[in-house]
Amino acid sequence: MSSIYKRPGSEIYQCQFYVKDPATGELAKVRKSTGKTNQKNAQAVADELERAAQGVVQSGSDRARQAKAVFAQVVADVERETLTAPAVRKYLAQLLAIATGETLECYTLSAWLDEWLRRKSRSSSLPTMARYRSHTEAFLSWLGDKRRGKPLESVTPQDVRLWGESLTAGGRAGKSVLGYLKDVSAAYRAAMREGLVAFNPCALAIADVDTSDSHERQPFTTEEFEALLAAAPDEQWRGLLLVGAFTGLRLGDAAKLPWEAVDLEKKRITVIPSKTRRKKRVVHIPMQPDLLAYLESAAMRDDSPAAPVFPALAKLKTDARKGLSTGFISIMAAAAVDRGKPSRVIEEGQKRDAGRIVWERGFHSLRHTFTSWLRNAGVSEEDRMALTGHSTRESHQVYSHADEVAGRKAIKKLPRLKKSQP
Repeated sequence: MSSIYKRPGSEIYQCQFYVKDPATGELAKVRKSTGKTNQKNAQAVADELERAAQGVVQSGSDRARQAKAVFAQVVADVERETLTAPAVRKYLAQLLAIATGETLECYTLSAWLDEWLRRKSRSSSLPTMARYRSHTEAFLSWLGDKRRGKPLESVTPQDVRLWGESLTAGGRAGKSVLGYLKDVSAAYRAAMREGLVAFNPCALAIADVDTSDSHERQPFTTEEFEALLAAAPDEQWRGLLLVGAFTGLRLGDAAKLPWEAVDLEKKRITVIPSKTRRKKRVVHIPMQPDLLAYLESAAMRDDSPAAPVFPALAKLKTDARKGLSTGFISIMAAAAVDRGKPSRVIEEGQKRDAGRIVWERGFHSLRHTFTSWLRNAGVSEEDRMALTGHSTRESHQVYSHADEVAGRKAIKKLPRLKKSQP
C-alpha cells in the first residue's frame, strides 16, 4: 500500500510504494510527488499512482470511459471545425482531473499579472513594486477591459509592439519604453517557466525598441560639486550633498541615513540600500575625510540610534513639488551648474504629463560622480561594485565615466615610437 510523507522544508506530500519488476520479478521501490498539500488528497493521488504503476487501471474502468467521452467531444469539435483554444484548455483540464484529480491552472492575463505581482512582492523593494504595478497596469489599460479577462496566451507580439509604439507616441523616451516592455516580459518569462504559455510575446518587441533618443546621466566635475556645496542653503543640505557624492547612496537612502549606520570610530557607513533591502545586500563604505569631518561635527542630536542624520530632510518626499529633488534643482540653479539636456522637449500643444522628463543631471548624478571618481582614481571594478552595491557589471558600467584629465594622463603612459627612417 502506498504511503505519503513530506520532505523537510516542503509542503508537498511525496508518496512511496512498491511494484514488481517484470524482468526480475523483484519488488522495486517507487517514489513520486503527489503535487498535493492536503493529506487526504495526497493519499488519494498516491493510491492512484500505485494502481496505475501496477496496471490496475484497465481500459474498461470508469476513468477510462470518462476519458473516452472527452476525446469523443474533441473529435466531434474537429469534425464540426469548432475546436478552439479555450475548448482545448477545457478538455485538457477535464482529462487531468479524470486522471489525477488535479486542477489545470488556466490564467487570464489580468489574473496572472496579479499573481506575478504577488510573488514578486516577496523579494522586491517598494519602489520596484510600484514600478511593476504601474507598468503592468499600463499594459492592461492599453489592451482594454475586454481583453483583461482573455487567456494569458492571447497576447501576440504585434500587440506588444503596438503598445510600445503608443508609449513612444505619448512622449516616452526609448529607454522608458524598454523598461515598460521588460517588466511585462518578466511576467511572461515566469509563466513560461511554469508551462502556462509556450512563448514570450514581448521578446521580439523588446529587440525592436529604438533607444537612440535616450541619454545617460552625467557626473559632476569636482569644481561643480564644490559650487553645489557652496550653494547649499543649510548644513543639513551640505551634509546630504557630501553623503551623496562620497557614498553614492540614492537620494531617499541618503536623506534617511540613520545614525546607527554611521560608525565614527571605524570611519565607516554600513547600510542596506532600499533598492536591495529584500535581498539584504549590505554595503560598507569607508568615510572620505570631508564627509567624516562633517559627521563628527554634526554629532547625534537624538539619543535614538535610529534617528536620522538629517532630521528635517528625512521628513521630505523625494519627488514632491517641495520635495528633495526640487530642492536639489534649486541648489543647482543657485550654483549655476547646468542640468544638461532633457530626455525630451515638450512640443507646442503636447501635454506636459505625456511621459516623465529626465535631465542629464540631478541628485542621482552624485552616484555617477562617486563611481567615476573611484574609477579615475584607479579603484578596481570589483571594489567599485562592492562600494556602490551593484550586483552586475552591466548595471555598474552605466555609472563609470572616464575623466578627460585622467584620460590624458593615461595616454601619456603609452609608448613613444622611434622616428621612422627616411
